[in-house]
Amino acid sequence: MRVVLAMLAKVAGIIAACLLMGPVWQNGFFATAVLIVSMAVFCMVSLITTQLELLRRAQRQELSVVQPADREALLNRALLDHAPVPLLFQKTDGTLHAANRAARRLFETEGRLVAPPSPLLSLIEADRSTSEHAVIRLPSSGGSSRVYAVSVGQGGGVSGIVAYLALMDVEARINAAEAQALRELLQIVSHEIMNSLTPIVSLSATAVELFSDVPTYDTGLMISEALATIRRRADGLERFVRGYRDLARLPAPDLRQVDLGELLRETARLFDARWAGRVALEISLPPERIMVRLDRGQIEQALLNLLNNGAEAALEYPPSQVKLAGAWIDGAVRITVQDNGSGIDATQRERIFEPFVSFKVNGNGIGLSLARQIVRGHGGTLALEDDTASGPWTTLFCIRL
Repeated sequence: MRVVLAMLAKVAGIIAACLLMGPVWQNGFFATAVLIVSMAVFCMVSLITTQLELLRRAQRQELSVVQPADREALLNRALLDHAPVPLLFQKTDGTLHAANRAARRLFETEGRLVAPPSPLLSLIEADRSTSEHAVIRLPSSGGSSRVYAVSVGQGGGVSGIVAYLALMDVEARINAAEAQALRELLQIVSHEIMNSLTPIVSLSATAVELFSDVPTYDTGLMISEALATIRRRADGLERFVRGYRDLARLPAPDLRQVDLGELLRETARLFDARWAGRVALEISLPPERIMVRLDRGQIEQALLNLLNNGAEAALEYPPSQVKLAGAWIDGAVRITVQDNGSGIDATQRERIFEPFVSFKVNGNGIGLSLARQIVRGHGGTLALEDDTASGPWTTLFCIRL
């Protein structure tokens, strides 16, 4: 506002000088006329100078304290620092660096990790070509340790970065899952053991009472029947414990290159050795040779469990049939096992993979659970699917590796 008033005053001075110049000069006041001209020139020069300064200020681009690239970097850093998940990156020289506040707090560093934990380094070296999650245990403050799910992504060498790592603390979830699994296991074990021990104790007491009397033909039959029942229940309890041991001691898969077609043919031969003449097996092989890394023995066991399960279901619905098929679909190996049995009731579908849960007479509930555990150990999935519209099939199990 002050600048505007000053400019108006200068303009007014120039106009007044122009109006007074003529009369003053004509009346002979030459000195006054020179003074008026000087004042007019001064106002004009001052006005032009002010205009040029305003124009220069308007056109001048103030230099930002922070360059645009630096502003973006600061914004990204602020966002990373607010992420609760520790984030790391690995440079081309193999060094690991903390990318946000959570990582700096976890590894107690302001930048480079001087002594990275060996499980983390092993995971990076093993995971160069994949971004799947892995679970490792890392030391934390106070001398304790916690479990983290680690995701490794490839950096492509941009800005000298070859890998990105995100660590998610899953200690609480694992503890909760273990507690729930332990409760379910104790419930299953106590149920199965009590089912076997109750008749054993009762019949043993009955046999003792019968032996205390003078043996007769009738008491001999009763003793034999009681002992036979005790034997059957003891055998059942032994099978239960053996099945639990098989689940608990499943070793890590020994991965090797295996021809998928040959694997299916060998599995079919093992199936026919037991079911030939009772259940017909249809096999569909891939049209071309497919090599896949897996533990041949474990996958054969999983497929036989599925085939035997299907054969037992199909026996009640002659002509009994099962089908084994394998193919490469959408970048993964897909193996299916189908049967023409009664199918699986909708109320049972959620529980068929639970250990020791069986809806068949004399079933032990081990086969499907063991098959799924084997497939999961290979990083794959085993699921009961609904796609059984074609042919006589009523049940379809699908393995994806």
